[in-house]
Amino acid sequence: MIGRVFRLAAMTMAVGVAGCVSVDVPEGAFFWPDARLAHENIVLEPDPAPPGSENLPLTYAHGVIGATRVRSSGPGRPLILYCGGNMFRREAAGGSAARKLASFGDVLMFDYPGYGDTEGPTDFSSFRAVGEAVVNAARTQADAEGRPLIAWGHSLGGVVCAEAARHARADVLVLETTTPGAKATVDQQAGLMRPFVRVNMAPALAAVDLPASLDGYAGRIVVLEAGRDETLPPVLSQRLTRELRHRGHVVERLVFPEAGHNTVGRQPDFNERVSAALAAALAGR
Repeated sequence: MIGRVFRLAAMTMAVGVAGCVSVDVPEGAFFWPDARLAHENIVLEPDPAPPGSENLPLTYAHGVIGATRVRSSGPGRPLILYCGGNMFRREAAGGSAARKLASFGDVLMFDYPGYGDTEGPTDFSSFRAVGEAVVNAARTQADAEGRPLIAWGHSLGGVVCAEAARHARADVLVLETTTPGAKATVDQQAGLMRPFVRVNMAPALAAVDLPASLDGYAGRIVVLEAGRDETLPPVLSQRLTRELRHRGHVVERLVFPEAGHNTVGRQPDFNERVSAALAAALAGR
């Protein structure tokens, strides 16, 4: 999600009189919209949602939302609202998301503002607004079809899906290789140098606190931790689990020791373990 903040983001650094380094972290350090990809000469490999997927006519205050529903066989299976990471686009990773989640239910995925087919400014306010609009559509569809609703956030999507889960009273929330918040991630990136670094975070970043955003959420939570995650190290998932439990949430933590940030879904025991965790979470709602 933000493992690149200290390496690639547009930050300014200056050494103060006390020998400390001052680091400015702007809100845009977290996002990789199409314009930034073009500027960095990054080309994403095409991997669209599978043929037969349904594009949904969703809008919000800033315009069109690019959203797709991938249907599976079998009525009554969960509808999964998938919130991808900060590089996610339906056209570049929709296929892999659908393959990862196909065993568990239908999938509703979407592009963030400034990404793919979604219009609007690239900031946390717009990300939240898009998430709210899409989860409202997901809740309506799930209720109309008699399906439970699962919100599933990967990386940056954990922040978006957590707020969406609380807003729409999702039955289960899955948090895959994510973080308690922006400050926790920046502190982790700074490592042993943190006491000597003065971090000036944009207010919108400083306010990102995933456990706090779930206050009042009554559903079960499943945390997926990758043992070889170099983007958001496993200590962040561990801290997230502790903080959520401290706030009274029922959390099941699944550790995949050999997985990296984006490869949890490729682990040989992924389907079996996650299926069991989701079944238990849905039974306990």
